This record gives sequence, structure tokens and C-alpha cells, in this order.
Amino acid sequence: MRFDLKRACTHCPFANTETRIRFACRERAEEIEEIAYREGFVCHQHAEHIEDSEGESDGYHFRQDGSSQHCFGALGMYIIPGGANIPWERAIEEDPELEARWWSRADPASIETIFEDEESFLDANEELT
Repeated sequence: MRFDLKRACTHCPFANTETRIRFACRERAEEIEEIAYREGFVCHQHAEHIEDSEGESDGYHFRQDGSSQHCFGALGMYIIPGGANIPWERAIEEDPELEARWWSRADPASIETIFEDEESFLDANEELT
């Protein structure tokens, strides 16, 4: 898993923008947030889209070769306020300079769009009407 993205993509669900992917309810957003915290969250533009034998989507997954990028918005939601997720903590242990590189590359305008914390992300994904 790589952490090289400089900004959130147009449809990043963790960026508080009009074009973001929205989840149908808070419960689904909670599932996504938990996955992002524990396992990381792949940017859909840098993922493998996997289908089962019947052609049904199994969602987006990190590429086995390690080339997938961690979602900028998901990571930012944790580290901008001073926290972390588990994959980021492991990556920092292996490469202590990673955090400084991330901050030096991160687009300030994109940082401003990221939800300030998990609760604001969840609140933004209440039931759609």
C-alpha cells in the first residue's frame, strides 16, 4: 500500500464536497469508517475491481502487488487532527520520514475539504431522503 496521493479525488467519500460518494445510511458509513481505520481504504482510482463468478461486484480492493494508493481523504480524516489509522501507524514504523513527506506533498486546498473527524463523516451520511 502506498501513501503518495496529494489530494482527494473528485468523488472521495471522505471529502466534504458536492461530488463525493455518499452512503445510503449512517450504518454503512460506520462500516466503511471501521474498514478504513483497521485495514485502510483504497482509492478507487488505484484499486482492483473484483467480480465473483456470476459477474457481481465484490468491490474495490488493494492490488496484490502493493501499487494501490491509500485514499487521501480517508487518511487525512485521521491524521490531520493528529490521529492515525492502523496501516498508517505500521507504515510510519517502517519509514519514519513518511509523515513529513505526506505533509510536504499534500495539497492545502484538498486538506480543507476533508471531514475534520470520523463523527463529521458519519453525520454527513445520515439516511438519504
